[in-house]
Amino acid sequence: MNAIYWGAVLPVLYAIVVAPHALIGRPDMPRVVIKKTLNDKWNNAEELAGYIIKYWMAFAYPVTSWKKQRNSVILYLTSFFLGAVYVSKELFMAGMILFMIGYILYHMSLRVDRPRSVYASPEFREGSDNESARREWELAAMSIVAFSDLYPDDKPLKDSSNQVSEDGDVKLLLAKHRYDNGASWL
Repeated sequence: MNAIYWGAVLPVLYAIVVAPHALIGRPDMPRVVIKKTLNDKWNNAEELAGYIIKYWMAFAYPVTSWKKQRNSVILYLTSFFLGAVYVSKELFMAGMILFMIGYILYHMSLRVDRPRSVYASPEFREGSDNESARREWELAAMSIVAFSDLYPDDKPLKDSSNQVSEDGDVKLLLAKHRYDNGASWL
């Protein structure tokens, strides 16, 4: 009798265990420390701190964030499909719950790897049609570099930061906004 619900177990568990950390955006260090650390090196530290805090999970777990994004996409599609199946079988409450779980997982898939996806996207980089897209690309690139300032001893973060810093467009941004690279204190 309950076998019909077994397909919903994995999406529901993933939404309960992983999604809150991705959607809440609660950093592992106090916001004051983040802002103070970034203020010492960046002239747009407030904006960078807000972006880093919003997408903390993507920055803190760069090696697995793309996997979480892939899992979220698969599970939200599964949830929507099972929700439709449940509604067609007249299991309305179970269908609505799965639609809600699918919606949560959809939002998680958008946020969990957002900065790296934006940085890698040519549409955001060019931003010819949309100025806010280009601005988000700039924030994503600077945030990847700035996050390594928060954890200076973390080698994978430093390597990722150095790789992004080698980009010609990012070098211009660093010269404009990072004190170590020539930005003014004014």
